[in-house]
Amino acid sequence: MNSVKKSNDLLRLFIELKQVMIRENENNWIRGVNLIIEALSPPEYGGKGSADEAVRYVENTYRNMVSGNGSLSDFFIWRDDFDDRVKANKELDRIKADIWTLIDN
Repeated sequence: MNSVKKSNDLLRLFIELKQVMIRENENNWIRGVNLIIEALSPPEYGGKGSADEAVRYVENTYRNMVSGNGSLSDFFIWRDDFDDRVKANKELDRIKADIWTLIDN
């Protein structure tokens, strides 16, 4: 996959992740997600210069954001109703899995 397509696909996923975070009133990790969105946005790629450099930046940044206790990997959606909680987290888990699939390829 070329870096422009990969950056566009990652951008779409991080925008989805941002929408989930906004909906859930998350105000910590969304700052990192916003920086990633900026880095993936053409034509400037957040000052990174190219889609290739932006993708490398995003891969490193996201890996740092999800590593360790208390990281983005611990973020989940709470609902009092168990079935609602499972449904809400399925969307979040799908987005995160799709991001990892792109990062790992």
